[in-house]
Amino acid sequence: MAGSAAENNAICITRLHLWCYSSKLEKFQAQDILKNMGRNPKFEALKASGNLPSPKGVALQVIRLTQKGDVSSQEIAHAIKTDPALSGRIIKVANALISYQNRPVASLVDAVTMLGLNTVRQLVLGLSLVEGNRDGACRKFDYQNFWGCSLLTAIAAQHLVLKSNIGSPEEIFVLGLIVQIGRLALASSNPQEYEAILEKVAAGDAGLAELEFAGFGLNHNQVTRELLAEWGMPVLFQDIALHFEEPDFAGFQEGSRDWRLLNVLHVANFLALVCLAQESQRRKMITKLMLLATRLGVEADELTVLGDKVVKEWHEWGKLFGIHSVKVPSFAELLEAVPLAPEIVDVGMLPAGSVASYKLKILLVDDDRAILLLLQTLLTQAGHTVVTARNGVQALRSVEESMPQLIITDWVMPEMDGIEFCKVLRQNPAWRNIYLFIVTAQESTDRLVEAFEAGADDYLNKPINFKVMGARLRAAQRVVQLQEDLEFDRQQLRKFAAELAASNQRLQQLALTDALTELPNRRYANEQLDRQWAMAERSGRPLSCMMVDIDHFKRINDTYGHKVGDDVLKQVANLLRLSARKQDTVCRFGGEEFLVVCPESQPDQAFQYAERLRQSIAASDIHSFVDANFHLTVSIGVANKKPGLLNVEMLLKLADQRLYEAKEGGRNKTVGD
Repeated sequence: MAGSAAENNAICITRLHLWCYSSKLEKFQAQDILKNMGRNPKFEALKASGNLPSPKGVALQVIRLTQKGDVSSQEIAHAIKTDPALSGRIIKVANALISYQNRPVASLVDAVTMLGLNTVRQLVLGLSLVEGNRDGACRKFDYQNFWGCSLLTAIAAQHLVLKSNIGSPEEIFVLGLIVQIGRLALASSNPQEYEAILEKVAAGDAGLAELEFAGFGLNHNQVTRELLAEWGMPVLFQDIALHFEEPDFAGFQEGSRDWRLLNVLHVANFLALVCLAQESQRRKMITKLMLLATRLGVEADELTVLGDKVVKEWHEWGKLFGIHSVKVPSFAELLEAVPLAPEIVDVGMLPAGSVASYKLKILLVDDDRAILLLLQTLLTQAGHTVVTARNGVQALRSVEESMPQLIITDWVMPEMDGIEFCKVLRQNPAWRNIYLFIVTAQESTDRLVEAFEAGADDYLNKPINFKVMGARLRAAQRVVQLQEDLEFDRQQLRKFAAELAASNQRLQQLALTDALTELPNRRYANEQLDRQWAMAERSGRPLSCMMVDIDHFKRINDTYGHKVGDDVLKQVANLLRLSARKQDTVCRFGGEEFLVVCPESQPDQAFQYAERLRQSIAASDIHSFVDANFHLTVSIGVANKKPGLLNVEMLLKLADQRLYEAKEGGRNKTVGD
């Protein structure tokens, strides 16, 4: 049964492999045959023109020698020596590339040995390409600008790799030098067609890559990848060349070594574009460069130093390569003169699923403007409310003003660093529950322990991996939400307890208050009399009480109705309340009877007080709203605590007896001791 087309192709390729290596062909000849299998037919058509940039002469000989497994440094050096100009450049470049070595490179053999065969092969290739393609037939293609940009990219990439220690600076230098070679290839192979494409790009008709693909079936990055494969460059370098202009489409795992190398070339190339841009464009592009550099953990101060160093070396290398360079302002001037604008932040940097389901109030603390802007914009676009501070001192003021739920702070800052800020923050009980990230380049266990002991809840490593940040941010959201929910439950419990207490107080007040007169009722009168009796027993102080009864109250109800009777009760109650002393308690005892509890009152004082009350009511105008001919009076019985009265009941009984005597004696009277 016949296999699929893919299976048949695989079988053919396998058989070709066996034939190549079983034949008497040299190794590099077999590789040439094999690597042409499955090549892009569009590239093969370009290659057929014979005008693609390619190594020639000594460079081609060196490349073929390095493809032999047993070649020595002496053989490579011998081949290079046949070109004195190339030999001198290799030694100079070797001294520049490995300047960190203790001793200078004096001979070609030393240069080859110290650089390594792969780097020498790539370096010879780069130098050969520069030398053989300083100009061409495409009039709209700026060859000097192309090589100037390539050299800048190479130098910047070398410095970025040295800083991050993620690869060989020598190999990255060469990759930076030729990573855009596809543009030169298209301009060289089809100068008239490419000139037309460049005119359309200048007119703003479409993007370069789009027009290249429409005209040739592949763009300059695809051509670069094919050329690097043709020259035996590593597969990783081929992938980087394909995606370095748009690294987010490469599919590399964020934070991995390959991802970081890809972004090194992306940042290095953008730095080169900034240097070669017109003044008006440069000041717009510098902000984006600052943000791109944060992907590699390069902050604004470091970028200032790195940029100036790259430009300085560019002028020096330009003389070595014969490439024209231009004057570039210092990066300190460029960075300080340009305000950061949120609209230049690439939203594609947001990790998937980062839109906040639970909105947070976030405080960002960092002395680096670019990092502040980047994080502020990303978090704001994710739905959070964000404020910023430049150091720990400013951050503490901001916490007092805005009370954030989450703080993301840098470790190293002026005035007050992240660790000291954490310690001060946690000293305030009101701030102890604020979730806090500390951002650090420190990865040692001891330093991280120091951060957690200072009060950090979590940490982020520099350069910040935005997917990791998104995941940890979601974990922080869950913790903050749980804390908020718990606090809400506590507030609800406190509110319920307060409402219950108020309700109980209202119920108690209702239970102890007469609804009509709003005076304390009989129950409260008995409780108050019990308390005052107990206090008088302990202290030996006098205690009196008086029973007050409205005279002929039944007649009022019968004659004028219960509504008038209720009004009379309220008027008498109010008059008793106003006439009472501060320490006295006036209660409605029942019906038309009132009880007045008078602590610390001697018998004669109590009697005189009762008489004033009686006379005050008799002289009042309460009768006026009833009938002009009706006069309201009260009868009062006064009792005093004295030997022989053993309890409150006996005191009340005595007051009630005397009230009866006052009524029997003709009413409108006070009877007491």
